[in-house]
This record gives sequence, C-alpha cells and structure tokens, in this order.
Amino acid sequence: MLDVADHHSSHAPQPREPAPARRPDNNERFVAFAFAGADMVVETDASGTVTYAAGAFRSKFGRPPEAFFGHAVRDLVAPVDHEALDTALALLVERGRLLPLMIRLSDTLRTPLALAGMALPAPGDQRRLCLSLARPPAPLASVRHAGSTPHALARATEARLRAGTPCDFGLVEIEGKGSVVISSSEAIGQAIEAVAPNSLTSEIAPGRFGLLGSGSTDLLAIAALLEGALRTQGVDVSVAAHPLPLASGELTPVQTARALRQALNVFAREGAGGLGRAGFNGGLAGYIRRAGTQVASLRKAIRSTNFSLAFQPIAALGTGEAHHFEALIRPKPIPDCAFSGPQEFVTLVEALGLADELDLAVARLACEAAGKAGSPVAFNLSGQSVQNAGFRDRLVKLLTASPARQAGLIIVEMTETEEIEAVEEADLTAKALRSLGIAFCLDDFGAGAADIRLLRALSPDIVKLDGSYIPGIAEDGRERAFVAGMVEIVRAAGAEIVAERVEIEAEAEALRLLGVHYGQGWLFGHPGPLPAGQGVYARRPREMEIWS
Repeated sequence: MLDVADHHSSHAPQPREPAPARRPDNNERFVAFAFAGADMVVETDASGTVTYAAGAFRSKFGRPPEAFFGHAVRDLVAPVDHEALDTALALLVERGRLLPLMIRLSDTLRTPLALAGMALPAPGDQRRLCLSLARPPAPLASVRHAGSTPHALARATEARLRAGTPCDFGLVEIEGKGSVVISSSEAIGQAIEAVAPNSLTSEIAPGRFGLLGSGSTDLLAIAALLEGALRTQGVDVSVAAHPLPLASGELTPVQTARALRQALNVFAREGAGGLGRAGFNGGLAGYIRRAGTQVASLRKAIRSTNFSLAFQPIAALGTGEAHHFEALIRPKPIPDCAFSGPQEFVTLVEALGLADELDLAVARLACEAAGKAGSPVAFNLSGQSVQNAGFRDRLVKLLTASPARQAGLIIVEMTETEEIEAVEEADLTAKALRSLGIAFCLDDFGAGAADIRLLRALSPDIVKLDGSYIPGIAEDGRERAFVAGMVEIVRAAGAEIVAERVEIEAEAEALRLLGVHYGQGWLFGHPGPLPAGQGVYARRPREMEIWS
C-alpha cells in the first residue's frame, strides 16, 4: 500500500481559473464544426460558461445562438443529463478531447444528440472547450432513458434547496386495471418526462415514481396527462399523485435530504398509504418533529453498541480474491424507534444529528474486529462527521491507539460527498488519517460537480464508483462510455478505483477492460462474518499502484 504519511498533494491536479471570453478565428471554428459534423457548436471557458455558439439554436430553442452567450452550458442540457455533462466537461479538461456521449437537450422535445468535443489552447495556460452536438447515429427508439436513482433524486433536491432554487416534490403511483401489469418502467419514465419536461424523475419501485419540480408543479394535471398518455398506448391504468411538502424553511438541507430519503424508502415499500403511518402526514418537517422524540432512545442504543457489523469483500476483478472488507452496520430493534433495515436506521440517525456518535461507535467496533481477525477493514464516515473538528480529534485519538491501525489494517471511506461544504475541514480530516498511515476513500462517486470538486480538493487514495452506474454496463454502450469517462477522471487524479454492485461476471470483465481493478458486490460475496487473515494490505509508494 502507498505511504500516505507524506501524501501526494503535489501530484493532484489543481483547479483551473476560468479562461477569459474569446472568440476564435474562422479557421479554429471550422475545425470545431468539422470535428463531428455538428448540428450545433458551442465554445465555453473552463468553467462551462458559453463564449460562442452557432447552429440550429432557433429550431431547437426558439432563440438565436447569441442569446446563450454568458450562460452556463448546462442550460442547454436536460436536468436528467446534468451529471453526464459534468463528467464530459471534466474529462475534456483532463484529456483534451471527448468521444461522443449521448445527452438530451433542454428543449421541449428533449432532443437526443451526441455530444463530442475538444480543448483548444487559450491565453494564460488555459483551455477553451469546443463542443459539438450532432444527430445520434442510432434511432431514437434505441436511446436509453437514463433517468435518475432515488439517491441522486434526493441529492438533487438538497442541492436546489441549498442554492435557494424554488422546487417542489411529488410522488406518483401507477396501477394497472384488471389484468394490466405495468412492466415497462422505462416507457413510464419517458412518459412522465414528456408530460413534465422541466422535472427530474426517478423510479422508486415498480409503478412508483418521485418527481422533483421547479416550484410550481401541478401534480394533478401531470397525473391526468400521464394517465391519458398511457391509455393512448393501450395501457389501462389509474394514476395518483401525492405532493410531499419539503418545508425547506423549517429544516436544514441535511435534515431535508434525510427525511426525503426515508419518505422514498417508505414509498417504495408500502406506497403512499405507508407515508401516513410513518409520520409523513405533515410532510418532511412533520416527520422530523415526530422523529425528534426518538433521540434519547437512539443515543442510548449507539452508546451501548446495540448493533453489529457484517463484512463484505472488496475483490480483485481479475482473480476474485478478497483484498479487504467493508464494515456494514446491522442495527438491532430499538424501543420506540421506527426504521426498517440498516439504511433507514443510518438515515434516521443522521437526520437527528447523531452521525458523529454513530461513526465513532462503528470505527471502534471495526478496529476491534480487524485486530482480532487480522484482516483489513474499511469503515464509513458521514460527510457530516468529517467536517467536524471535535469529531476529528476523537477519531484520531481512537485510531492512534488501535492495534489494527498500527498493523495497517484500516481504510476509511467518506460518504455523502454532496454535503461537504467545509472542504478545508474535510481536507484536514483526510490529512489526519494519512498521517496515521490510513488510506482515504471517497465513497459513492457519481461524477456530479461536487464529487469532481472533492476529487481535486481532497486527493483521495481510493474512489468507489456509485453502484447505480454498474447494472447493464456489459451491454449498454452509453452507460459504458459514461463509466469510462469517470474512470479516466479518477485515474488522472492518481486514485485507485473500486466499483460497487458488481453482480455478474460480464460486469466484472467490462469494468476490468475499462481499467478498474477492484469490485464489490454479490459476485464476490454477501455481507457476513469477517474471515481471519484474509486479504493483503501492503503499503506501497505513491508512484506505484495503490494496491498490488
């Protein structure tokens, strides 16, 4: 394993200052047009601000190209594909060119186009980005609906609330009548996007969807339009829409995000009827007020370690051999506390401000288990905890005295990167861990703007790709290209990569060919007891591969 005591800050790519707006000469612009035979071409500075545009803007947006000068290039792209665009721009800055990637425009038709690009030099050792948008080589029917995961939907909601952007949230239930079975979630997702084009949607469970609106969403109208659209396709359904008040003025963004995730968990499991039983009749604020009565019971359970840990292997994709194990919490029933499963327990704890207490308890238990078994273990820290100076001091004291840490058996993963606002504090935590010889990992890397920002700022040793991108990677060219872009960005930053939710051999092989060395998922083992003496965790210099 690398020697993390003198870390690699000098090797980490530094953020670039935005290039001044500049209009290229005609020869350069010709090169940009010729790059992909574009319908439209856009030039931006390194920050993604449009400095030039030309092409079919009037036919797509009803406005001339000049109307977009000075705007973010994100304004041209449908919200559902903003993460793909963030990845594309970051990859383009790092590599100098971008192979075609499918995105959808923010026009009323959500027109699918192939995005490609190249970076051209600009004064001051900067780059300007030339982007081409061309008709896709495949017919529209073959373009996969990317949608969004429930986790990403919650993160997007939190990001809008943090920015003060007006938004509202709704839940949509679709039930077939008679013998009709709702079998095509992709078709339903496309139908929802068609009737609510300015919204971000996600399938929560079969026939159940979440919808993030722009602040004036008419859910009843959307339900009626959706029901009519599906019936014109011969699908006899009933559609019900349920608003979920966000109460952004009463809750912190973290509380809102956690309460929303709990609501989505309940909605997935029990539908809209279960929300009232779980305390969501008063929206998210009502749920937090009710949950607040459980703080004493939760704190007592944490302090008495009323939970256990299960351990899932992280394995080499080439051999399947375990390298280390992730500690996963398994809570026991707690009087007067309502949660279903580990994720709801953790979400509830974090919503009530007890994340640091739980993280320390898990760290202590994980270190004890690693020391007894002699096997390397990774444990998670909440994004809330790593920004807390008092928590950092207590964690460092615990780890300094740990025999497992002294034996090089500990890795720390930071979750919920979207919540990191005090980047300087998070960096101090990462540096404190490295000073103890502990590798630092960014968990759930989803290629959003915040993830890329932290990749640059924190220079992690390890990055775990969010598992939502893995299913279908063996067959889906678009998804594979997206993951390939993330892999390039991470490796350019000098970090090793672990892919989550690897479940079949074809996925493992596809990831291996993309340059990912390690995977986690049911293909390599379910969570269970920690084996003794498993895995190799030899520290190596930074210049060599992080893991053998």
